[in-house]
Amino acid sequence: MHSSEQPEPAQTVHGATPKTQGGRVPTTPAQPDKLIRIKTVCELSGLGKTSVYSIPDFPKRVVLSRRAVGWRLSEVQAWIESRLTVGEIQGAR
Repeated sequence: MHSSEQPEPAQTVHGATPKTQGGRVPTTPAQPDKLIRIKTVCELSGLGKTSVYSIPDFPKRVVLSRRAVGWRLSEVQAWIESRLTVGEIQGAR
């Protein structure tokens, strides 16, 4: 390569170069919203099964089949974060 030559842009798989938006390459989420089961919900939230089903503002469950339900991980995480914020505000009084 001579000093006057410009390096070629990096290519991704299949030879396509990523399109930029304002100098940034747009990203996509690494994983679509994952559904988690009751055991994981309880582990993440620290709540028992009965509490998960009875707290009015807890994220709604997603019916997977006649006998199976799940929750969207992002919604459970957002609910937990909102509870942490409420606890911080109440603790500041």
